[in-house]
Amino acid sequence: MRALEKTLKSVVENPRYIFRLTVQGIMVGIFAGLMVCLYRFLLYGSEHVLREYLNVINGNLIYTILFFIALAVMGLLVDWLTKWEVDSAGSGIPQVYAEVKGHMEANWAKVLFSKIVSGVLTALGGLSLGPEGPSVQIGGMAGKGIAKLFKGSKTDELRLILVGSAVGITAAFNAPLAGVIFVFEEINHGFDKTLVFIALVSAIVSDFISKVIFGQSTALTFPIHNIPLESYWLLIILGILIGLLGYVYNVGMIRSSDMVANLKIPSWLKFVLVFLVSGVVALTIPEISDGGHFMMDMLDIAMPSLGVLMLLLVLKYLFSMFSFSSGAPGGIFLPILVLGAYIGAVFGSAVVPIFGFEHDLIYKFVVISMAGFFAATVRSPITGVVLIAEMCGSTESLIAMIIVSLIAYVVPTLLGNEPIYESLYDRLLLNKNREFVKKPSKHVLSEYLVPLDCNYINFKIKDVPFPKNAIVVSVIRNGKYIIPTEDFHIKYSDQIHVLTDVNDYPFVKEEIEELFGG
Repeated sequence: MRALEKTLKSVVENPRYIFRLTVQGIMVGIFAGLMVCLYRFLLYGSEHVLREYLNVINGNLIYTILFFIALAVMGLLVDWLTKWEVDSAGSGIPQVYAEVKGHMEANWAKVLFSKIVSGVLTALGGLSLGPEGPSVQIGGMAGKGIAKLFKGSKTDELRLILVGSAVGITAAFNAPLAGVIFVFEEINHGFDKTLVFIALVSAIVSDFISKVIFGQSTALTFPIHNIPLESYWLLIILGILIGLLGYVYNVGMIRSSDMVANLKIPSWLKFVLVFLVSGVVALTIPEISDGGHFMMDMLDIAMPSLGVLMLLLVLKYLFSMFSFSSGAPGGIFLPILVLGAYIGAVFGSAVVPIFGFEHDLIYKFVVISMAGFFAATVRSPITGVVLIAEMCGSTESLIAMIIVSLIAYVVPTLLGNEPIYESLYDRLLLNKNREFVKKPSKHVLSEYLVPLDCNYINFKIKDVPFPKNAIVVSVIRNGKYIIPTEDFHIKYSDQIHVLTDVNDYPFVKEEIEELFGG
């Protein structure tokens, strides 16, 4: 027992271990931060090249033909890259989720190369896909690369993947707090004090790198005015509206993805057709091309009319659904925020003249709705509120964002709709080509926080139906480290450490999360 206690303390409490992991976290912040910033820089350049070329075409038949030939070639290249490294397809967030749950073992170097190159190609092709999902995966795989470099335990590797994922959001948005919160709210679904500390260190390092490269200005520079307190009832209506539209968005994205997956056509032909259609969209409705930076800039320059806002909102949703359902590497994070902004712009443009508010109050609804739509679709309200606050560089809209986000979160939940990333994760695991491969035996130490609604509070450990292939080796209660006996009673907020083999880890994790209501 003493030997076991000494071993566990070296992992949980030993200052040298924490220091070593902190150093690794700093290296993840540097490496992942540089990789995500490189990806972000290349995407900006690709979007700029596309816009410039669209201006050059200007009705020239030869240039137009060359444009569509280039699109067909890009579609073939993306098809080859996603076959060469299958884990680089799609958003990237479900893949990271599957990795930390033990259902995947991706080749970090191949994913980095394939994700960055194919992501740049989709941006050049004008597909309505965002950089943030891929940034999370790029950051996570960079974290895995650092873990492999240090040849640490599987536990440390999973931690550094999560740390790198936080870097992905941080470097993409200059939002370190949102990056860390996103990992715990959306990916890890648990609390690990060591992980919190290392993730914050890594996020700050990557945020500094991002600000050096892209500057310190906030992503959103909209004028923010306060909504009169007597008009706060409008936020309830807005929250319900956003919740319903979030439900429509999630259902549409999943059904369109399933429909495309069931098409009996070769994958290369599918990608070529998607890129060609994207080219037609770029030539006819360039406003909705790419992830959505152009549409956000439109709002910043001058608020379009209500009719134009509604048209762009509908077209952007349809084109985003079309682009993502193809399985091309790219995310839905930015398109979600853009759609949320336009929902707020439509709502604001409708109510502002009716109630005689200042015209600039429309921008308040834009900001609030971005957080609300994120909560309605991703179902991570805290991340959405913190993210938009960091993007604005202000907390003035905090209360309004929380009200709308909570309502927008509840509506699709009551309608029985799953969060978008969980739906994508489930479909990822259903992929027939993804079979579980037995790995060399290694121990994984995972941590679970006992929630207030746990059915086993005050139960003895021996009476809790833990998986047979898992051992409860330690508990942290009120900051104190305990080696529990069979008669040890579980209490609310206990941090329970469970040891299992890497091959059993994915199944053990699912069973314990189900026990604790995770």
